[in-house]
Amino acid sequence: MVRRLTAALATCAVLTLASLASAADIVGSAADPSGVTLPGAQVVLHNVATGAEDTIAADQDGRFRFSGLAIGIYRLTVSLDGFSKDSRTVAVGAPADTLELTFVLRPGGLSDSVTVTATRSERDALEVPIRTDTITAAQIIERSPSSTGEALLQAPGITAVGSGPFAIRPRLRGLDSTRLLVLVDGERLNNARTATDRAGTEVGLIDPFNIESLEVVSGAGSVLYGTDALAGTINIITNQPKFSDTLRVTYGFDGYYSSNEDGRRGTAHVGLGTRRFTAQVVGTIEEHGNYKAGRFSVEDTRPYFTSGQLDQADVIDDNFGFRFNAFPDPFNAPYVRTDRTIANSSAQGDTLNVSGMFAISNTQTVSVKYLRRRVEDVGFADFSQPTFFQSVSLPTNNFDRLSARYEARAITPWFTNLKVSAYYQDQQRLLRNEFPVVFPAPTATTFFPISVFRLDILSDTEQRVKTPGIDVQGTFLVARTHVITAGTTVYADRSADVRTTTTQMRMLGNVSLGARGPQATVFPAAIAMGAPTVTHPSRVPDASFRDVGVFVQDEYNLTPRVRLVAGVRLDRYTVTTKATPAYEIESLIAGATPAIDPSTLPDLGGSQLGRTALTGDIGVVFRANDTVSLLARYGRSYRHANLEELLFSGSATVGYIIPNMSVKPETGNNIDLGLKVRSPRYAASLAYFNNAYDGFISTEIVSQATAGPLSRAINFSDVRIQGVEADGELPLRFSRGLVTLFGNVAFTRGDVLRGSNPLTGDSLDNTPFDNISPLKSTLGVRLSDARDRFWVEYGARLQKKVERVAPTLIDSPYLIAQDLLSLDGFAIQRLAIGADLTPLGNRLGVVVAVENLGDTYYREQFQFAPARGRTVTLALRVRN
Repeated sequence: MVRRLTAALATCAVLTLASLASAADIVGSAADPSGVTLPGAQVVLHNVATGAEDTIAADQDGRFRFSGLAIGIYRLTVSLDGFSKDSRTVAVGAPADTLELTFVLRPGGLSDSVTVTATRSERDALEVPIRTDTITAAQIIERSPSSTGEALLQAPGITAVGSGPFAIRPRLRGLDSTRLLVLVDGERLNNARTATDRAGTEVGLIDPFNIESLEVVSGAGSVLYGTDALAGTINIITNQPKFSDTLRVTYGFDGYYSSNEDGRRGTAHVGLGTRRFTAQVVGTIEEHGNYKAGRFSVEDTRPYFTSGQLDQADVIDDNFGFRFNAFPDPFNAPYVRTDRTIANSSAQGDTLNVSGMFAISNTQTVSVKYLRRRVEDVGFADFSQPTFFQSVSLPTNNFDRLSARYEARAITPWFTNLKVSAYYQDQQRLLRNEFPVVFPAPTATTFFPISVFRLDILSDTEQRVKTPGIDVQGTFLVARTHVITAGTTVYADRSADVRTTTTQMRMLGNVSLGARGPQATVFPAAIAMGAPTVTHPSRVPDASFRDVGVFVQDEYNLTPRVRLVAGVRLDRYTVTTKATPAYEIESLIAGATPAIDPSTLPDLGGSQLGRTALTGDIGVVFRANDTVSLLARYGRSYRHANLEELLFSGSATVGYIIPNMSVKPETGNNIDLGLKVRSPRYAASLAYFNNAYDGFISTEIVSQATAGPLSRAINFSDVRIQGVEADGELPLRFSRGLVTLFGNVAFTRGDVLRGSNPLTGDSLDNTPFDNISPLKSTLGVRLSDARDRFWVEYGARLQKKVERVAPTLIDSPYLIAQDLLSLDGFAIQRLAIGADLTPLGNRLGVVVAVENLGDTYYREQFQFAPARGRTVTLALRVRN
């Protein structure tokens, strides 16, 4: 009986493998809407399971054929200059199948859209149950952005965080920083040392000229990538070398100039390609001065204090009990701005990108990449007096990344793809804070005279995070319409800080009891009181954040029209701390009311914290026809508190921050519904999302101590963020060219479902959530010639004023003028002219644009500094 059963199973296995290996054909034709065939059309066949591609040209009759195909899922893309691309996903399901396809290419510039990030493998955007946006290198050149962060603003759900040529970061669906996962070539750029409330992942570490495409996946990505992907995932795909059938040497140059801040960026690249080996070297140098804001007469914050909206005295009285107008504390001081130049907004740097790929065989490749980024003298725009009491900058920001990948395709008929990646990332930042503290000091024997001192503090914190990581991923063709992707990821963020604090006490003057009451005497120059004091405190102990995760994702075509995508992931997170000299907590919490629970503090001798997380998602795509997809998805998201939230101990803008090892992870229930339409004549999408997050982490004041107010990261509230995102593109052909209408819009609303103010105890239930821009819209029109060689484009970006303001912001005793100024709406315009030429065998592209055409004075919402005013930009691209 056992022998018969074994023989039967073996026979089934042989028949199954034979079936999977059976050959089939795909044949088809390409024509325009009038039926005229399109000879020379490029047809790309992409094997969804293996990732392999084959490209052929249609013959004189516009026909093509791919023969000897194994059973599986394939995507075909047909393109020809001057026409919109068309693509189709088909399944080869039986031995000796012959599928007949007809492609109709209409004049225009629409492109098919693919995504790698949404499923960890290349898929047609119509086939994934989640919103995706892809920004290509060509679109980046045409937009001529000052930074990678600015380039990302093309996606409807993204708004800006920060200002300046390096510091702009993305906020997606109301969340930013470590609640948004950023990848570089599919590997994590996020690290666990980044401050969630005060900083974020620096997409500026990858300069725009080193980018092949930007992929934005809106929605929970925890199943595929682990922690941080609450709002979504951004994958920065850098330039890759390409194989060539013959020996080919490539070279090129990209240039950028911006008149506003005298910004300059130049990139040169050289490459070599053969059938088995390819390599390239790309180098960039850039420099940007302080930028100028838009046109205005004066920005005067004094009326806010006169009206009572802001009160500097309250802050000072709470801390010191004294206030003398002759010696104002600089925090939240009124100011009058008359100069358009935004101080502390410059940056300079360079990039080196070296990559190579070797084909071991027709189905196996090994690739290696080294990315080196150096950025210097990066200012945090407007973080300087008189607009702010302290100056913040990054004198150095060094980034090194070495990665290697092995890929094998078509290993067996059922084991279709294997990728093994390893990377090592080293980021070293020097964060500099310069700030004065003014305070009166009564003498020991009498109230008057009072000497008034200023304590000048210079703090240099060198943050260094080293991250080794490995990723193994396999793809399995279970049946002709059933693809499983499974793998494991392991990485460890190893953090070590070195901090140097220099303090200098200076006497500013004194207050004496005059004939008519207290009288201030201000010295012409502050008098230094002794030599500076140099200390080396530690704010975050030496620590590591490690994740070991395994995941499985199943893509199953239930019917030719219905596609199911589901996944599950198990992670084990471990935080390990070491005994670190000068890491101190006790002096900060002395006299705290209410008292701080000692069990919530880290062990100064070292400790370990471990948590296990299970996440999952399930989505369905219904292809109503070849152009329309309906989608629905539910996902469970997860973010573990990082090293900054768990361990930071030290001074803050107001008071001190203390650690909290008891803070729990943030988790979310994420629902996405959508519609995607793509035809050769138009493209559009509509998405609704509803994200409910439990245990949202925020750094809040929780106690008053002898040292001052104490803040710590706590599970502050439960939050819902929901909204609608839509975009569309409509090319209209006329006799001499093409008019393309395009636009996108995003409506977003955030609410606190449950929560209370830890300082006052007031309920926050059903109040607005912070950092939500209610409406963002981008509209434009593009006019081009028939072959898209010359074009003119006009566009505008509009954001509605923030009317629903979080009480934690508007009622805060630490509210500042910039918090109010950055709630305003704005509309900015752009006009660009481009040309794509081919002189002397080289391809030359030129784009001249006027950004902020109306020279509008505005702030990106919830941002400290005014944004850049009108500027003329020039972008140049040369390719052989």
